[in-house]
Amino acid sequence: MRISDILEMSLTNLWKRKMRTVLTVLGVVIGTASIVVMLSLGLGLKQAMMDQVGSAGGLTEILVYSDAMYGSDDLLLDDKTIEVFSEMEYVENVQPQLIYSMPFQIGNYEGYMDLVGVTPEYLSQIPLGQGEYPDSKGNMRIIVGNQVVMSLVNMTTGEWPDFESGEAPNVDFMTMPMIGGLEVEETYEADNDVSEDVTDNLADINEDFAVEEDFSLGTDEFNSESDEDDSDFSDDELDREPYDEWEDEVYSYFSNDMKRVPINVAGVTEGDLNTYAEYSYYCYTDIEALKSFLKQQYSVNSIIPGQPTDRSGKPYRDLKYSQLTVKVDKADNVETVLESIQMLGYQAEAQKEWLEEIEKEFMIIEAVLGGIGAVAMLVAAISIANTMTMSIYERTKEIGVMKVLGCGLGNIRSMFLAEAGFIGFLGGIVGLVLSYTISFLLNKFLAPMLMSDYGSNVNISAIPLWLVLAAIVFSTIVGMVAGFFPAQRATRLSPLAAIRNE
Repeated sequence: MRISDILEMSLTNLWKRKMRTVLTVLGVVIGTASIVVMLSLGLGLKQAMMDQVGSAGGLTEILVYSDAMYGSDDLLLDDKTIEVFSEMEYVENVQPQLIYSMPFQIGNYEGYMDLVGVTPEYLSQIPLGQGEYPDSKGNMRIIVGNQVVMSLVNMTTGEWPDFESGEAPNVDFMTMPMIGGLEVEETYEADNDVSEDVTDNLADINEDFAVEEDFSLGTDEFNSESDEDDSDFSDDELDREPYDEWEDEVYSYFSNDMKRVPINVAGVTEGDLNTYAEYSYYCYTDIEALKSFLKQQYSVNSIIPGQPTDRSGKPYRDLKYSQLTVKVDKADNVETVLESIQMLGYQAEAQKEWLEEIEKEFMIIEAVLGGIGAVAMLVAAISIANTMTMSIYERTKEIGVMKVLGCGLGNIRSMFLAEAGFIGFLGGIVGLVLSYTISFLLNKFLAPMLMSDYGSNVNISAIPLWLVLAAIVFSTIVGMVAGFFPAQRATRLSPLAAIRNE
């Protein structure tokens, strides 16, 4: 019997029992859709995360920072460090970042911002919603993140923004003047000019000063005087909470000794209050402009907040970078460059390492989700086996006639396997159509609510081509496996007994 004849007979037999076939195929549809949708959720979430990191070049970047705040010149991040890293194999470029934290005031609101000085190449990658990119010429100008406004507090009422309702302060960074606060820290004073005569005199004074043996702070006279002093305060005055009068005051980010300077805003990053991006919570400016700004505001011996000092507490002549971003040519070479940097003593980390751990966790999540969907497919397989078994009981006489006419056992087995395979195949096709429909609805209505922090066009369900092919093959194989034992039973029927069967 030819293969075409077997397939034709299988389709004819399925068509004769349309209702039973439809119900069995429906079980496979639900099973296939369950597996595909569950897996698509895991794949979609992982893809959303990978796209967000990959869009910023995070897969090929290494972040280098140093904790050397005192001494240890070899571990400080400066232009010499950039030269060393740039000469490493597989490194394309090294971009420095200088971070300075400061409070700011705009209108009746105050907040605290991390001002990040970056290169012009880095600035050009920041998507702007308003304004323009700053440069290193003239006064320092900054780009404000679209979420910075949510960190402001109203100094008149003491109210913070309502994150649940999304009500932001009525602030326009492009038109309203901004004032920044500069912390005034201690200034380094050299003590190397102290003469030896002064040192000798101090030694003589220490020798002349002696504590008498009968000198005591625990005498009755001292204690009585102390008790008299305490008696001047009443119990009510001692028990009174000294901070009661401060309860209604609003805390200010600005201290009395802070220097107030105007801050010019060049632009605001793209996005609304519900849009989260890499640049949302920071302010950015040209790194050379930030260097010039800090050098103008602080004297030579002033200790700039966030800058390291040497062993004697003296600030360095040149500003040191807060961190470096090392760009590697390929993601496969990140591990090699990372190890080279760490061997030099610097602290470095790569998002690729973190992503690899996340991928392992997502594999577990996908396995769990796929297992949940497989339960529905198992039920569908049982339904196929039941359908084929009932079909054999109903067609016992037909099977006996086929054997008497000389039909081979292999052909009979193939016919029933083909019927079971057709059920699995049809169920897989319809199940994929249902899966795409569910995936579209999830991305259309559920994704904007759950993935608002990742952007407006992020999907939580993704069905790649390999999953489509795997679903069709898997459902077909499940159908054939479920129909194998009923097909085997059909080949074992006795021809004469089958013919006599009513």
